[in-house]
Amino acid sequence: MIHYRIDGSAISSTKDFYEEIGRSVNGQGGYFGSNLDGLADCLRGSFGTPADDAFEFEWIDSENARANLDGFDDIVAVFADQGIGLHLL
Repeated sequence: MIHYRIDGSAISSTKDFYEEIGRSVNGQGGYFGSNLDGLADCLRGSFGTPADDAFEFEWIDSENARANLDGFDDIVAVFADQGIGLHLL
């Protein structure tokens, strides 16, 4: 199982979230969607995630992101809808 880590302390806007998840999966400046539909596509496809191995995400300092991010619950729902593990820490 591959684990990706999202750093919630780096997130104060929706733009920050997509930059942080892109960094987590694909390195600095990496892409992993720019809206909910794009996020769902990336979680389904192989946009840096393994094609054949299971993967999940840990979202550290998720409470900071929840306080600063409009649509936090919608983002969490996309992970659930796609069947991708997301651990809020």
